[in-house]
This record gives sequence, structure tokens and C-alpha cells, in this order.
Amino acid sequence: MRRRRLAQDRAARAGHATHEPTTDGADAPASPTSFVSFELLPPELRSEARFDAVFDDDPPGAPDGSRAHGERRGVPRSAARGRTGEPDDGPRRAWYAHPVPWVAVAVAAAFAGSFAFTASMEDARPVDVTALAGGLRPLEEPPEVRWSVPVEPGTAVVPAVGAVVTVDDALTGYAVEDGSVLWRSEPLGDRATCLPGQGEPAREVVVCVVPTGWREQAARLTTVRSATGEVLGERVVATAGRLSVVPVGDTDVVRAWWSGREVLLVREDAATGEVRWERTFVHDGLGRGADVVLDVRRGVVDLIAPGLAAALTEDGLSLVEDDVWTIVRLHDGRYVGNEYGRGTATVFTAAGEPAFRIKGRVLEAPLSDGSAPGVIVTNTFGSVVGVDGATGSELWALPGAGLRAVARVDGRVVVQTDSSFRSVDTRTGEEVWDVEIADTGPWPVLTDGESLFVTEQGLAGPGLVSVALDDGAVEWRWTLPEDTYDVVAVEGRLFLLGSDRLASVS
Repeated sequence: MRRRRLAQDRAARAGHATHEPTTDGADAPASPTSFVSFELLPPELRSEARFDAVFDDDPPGAPDGSRAHGERRGVPRSAARGRTGEPDDGPRRAWYAHPVPWVAVAVAAAFAGSFAFTASMEDARPVDVTALAGGLRPLEEPPEVRWSVPVEPGTAVVPAVGAVVTVDDALTGYAVEDGSVLWRSEPLGDRATCLPGQGEPAREVVVCVVPTGWREQAARLTTVRSATGEVLGERVVATAGRLSVVPVGDTDVVRAWWSGREVLLVREDAATGEVRWERTFVHDGLGRGADVVLDVRRGVVDLIAPGLAAALTEDGLSLVEDDVWTIVRLHDGRYVGNEYGRGTATVFTAAGEPAFRIKGRVLEAPLSDGSAPGVIVTNTFGSVVGVDGATGSELWALPGAGLRAVARVDGRVVVQTDSSFRSVDTRTGEEVWDVEIADTGPWPVLTDGESLFVTEQGLAGPGLVSVALDDGAVEWRWTLPEDTYDVVAVEGRLFLLGSDRLASVS
């Protein structure tokens, strides 16, 4: 019953329905070596910030005594040397026969391994925020509309490389610099869904899925190069509903369909169908023929069908099966995730093996430049906590709420509460600033690496608020043009969709 509800919620979310946050968590003992189930962010809250955190209770804490990540400690020295002029009391044991040097070697080796891990984590190179979904080039103060073009009502923007691509009954590519039309595709049909969707990274190809056949058990896939409009491939494939085909990587899709009492999952080249990997999931048959919902975000493939749930890496490695989780890939190649119903999180190796559990639910920001990678931020009952990414031990705890993380830039993580945004130093746990924005707008948070851009419902209508990341100062407020219904970041540029116009903002 719960899985059916989760699948319905996921499908509703993909259809842009809104839901109130709910929890059904329960306390469970947690330890680094015992694997117990834990609470996952409900699917109705799963957006770009996939780890919103609302706790029912505080699970038991992680064991004390673990050393903070990166903390230096002394290494005992055990070189026994005779002093000049002192009598020799007898034959000495060879150095290798004495236990102290070996203890020293063992301690030093352990320390060196920890230090090497820390160094490799801290030396990870941050990524350019403009390469992220929601990352922007610096905005001028105050912003202004650079150009605008007329569009049909209901038009959507498809994140793409080399052009601003919109979809109505066909695809249209506009020049980024001035909005001139570069190309337009043949009509696709009013039931077309074009990928990637809003909030996902821009790709070099756009894949449009047009359902055909009974109960949408087949679809026509049309793959177009976003910069030129060239059609790279067109084919009919088996599907299990319009949410069973999603983009992954630069040119691939992941696709699911029914085969008897099994659900088949495949990653393939979108244009040619060349298979990268495939998986088969046995089903109880009760929900056979129902929709299968796929979601590919931040390095993880999520699959949900009635009575069936799984999470895999983009390479097809199984992370978990038969339970619903939210899992993301960390910048060091590992994975971390929360399971629906509990209050702890699990860190997985790059090969998908569970490594250790930590207290709380992970607050992994969708906008992350990779800074301070050795610290995982979690939300426990009443606190935001920093956890050593190597050992799982607690580094710091900051009292107060943190429903979800919205950005992680220059070593700071910005968490959102019911009425404000809090900036926390990821390494020390110090609160840097707290800014109240009580009535936020419906669009995701954006950043250019220097400022945080938040939409709010002002008296004059929806507006964009710029908050300085270094001190939390409100730099400016800008009322959006009338009838704006979507705010989109594509390849570092900001675009506004209105009822009849697409506008580029400086």
C-alpha cells in the first residue's frame, strides 16, 4: 500500500502537482556496524533539493570517541638509543624484536591512511557553478531584460547546450545572445514530453517522447542535437507510461517496460538504441502493466512500480532493492542516502557497498561546488550536524532547524527553514548568517557563486531577491515582469517564461 502511494506521489510530482510534507518516521537504534532501516524524504518533497528533512523524533546518537575528520594527533616515537658513556647492561634485542616500534608503525600507518584520505578529500577541485542546474553567471545590479521573443501559451524551456530550446507542439532553438531563431523542428504532437526537464543539467541532445499504443505501452523517441536541430535518430520503443523514459549522461536514456512478470530496465543511446547495460526485476505480478516511474538525478537511477522499488548507480550497479530511498552521488564518487521511514543515513562506497551509518538525514544541496567534501551535513531532531565523511563521527552540531539544503558554495552550506535561510560554515559548524524570507516563491534557488537568488511573493507580485553569500546582506530586490510563470537557469543564464513571451535576463 505504501509503495503504491509512493509511486502515485512520484508520478504526481513529475506532473507538477504540489503536496504538503508528511512523515511516517519511527525511532530505530543506530550504530556504525548495524544496518537498520531509516526515514527517507517523502517523494512528495523530492525536488532538486532531494533531502528535505522533517523529523518525527531524534534517533539515538552515533557512538562517541571517533576522531574528527582531518584532526592531527601525535605519533609516538620509539627509537631507543644508548647514551655515550653509559654502561652497557647486557645484550640488546634487535630493533625488530621489540614490540614498541611495530606499535608505532601500526599507529603511523593508520594515521597516514586517514591523513591521505583527508588530503584527497580536501584537495578535490570545486566545480564551476555555471555547470550546475541552477548555477548562473554573475547578475548585474539591478538585473534587466536583455531580449524577449513571443512564444505560444504553455511553452516550456528544455535545458540544452548551444541554444535556448523551447517546446510547444515543436522544438525551437533560439540564439543565446539575441534570441534569433536558429532552427525549428517538425511538429511532435501535443502529447510530447521533451527531456531533460526543468532543473536538470543542460545536454547536447534533446529527446522527445511521444506515447503511442494502448495505455502508453510504446513511445516514439526523437533525438535532436540541441545546437543545430539535426535529427539524430527516431525509433519506436516499449515503455511503461510516459515517466518510464528519462535522460542520463550526455546522450543516453534509461528506459523501463514490462515483459511478463518482469520489469526490464536498460540504459541505451537515445538515438541508436545501443545498450550500455540492462537489468531485470522480478515482480509479483499484481501490478503488471501499471506505470513504472523512473527518476535519474545526481548520479542515481530510481525505479518505482507497484510492489517494486530499486535504486541503482548510473552504471547499473544496484544500491538498494525492495525499499524506497533517496540517494545521491557525492563528489568523491561515493553515495549517501536516506531510507523512507527512519532517522539515519547510509554512506555507500563507489562500488555501491554500504560502508557505515550516520545519525540524521543527509542535507545534500543540489547546488554544490564540491567544496569541503570531507564533511557530510545532516539534520537531526533540532540540530544541523556536520559528520566526518571518512568515519561517520560527529564533528559539530548547530541547534536549530534545517529542512533542506539549497546550496553549498565556498565551504558553506545554506539550509532553508520554514521562514528563513541559514548559512553554516561546513568545516566548523559556525552559523554565518540567518536571513528571513517568509513567503518564498515557487521556483528553485539559484546562485552565481557570490550571491543566492531566491524568489518571493511580494506585494507587487513575484520578485527575485539577491542575498550575498558572504554576509547574508540583501543586495537587491527585483519585481519579475508581469505574467512570469517560470524562472529557468540554462548554461549559466537566466530566462523568464511568461504567458506569451520568453525573456533573457542579464
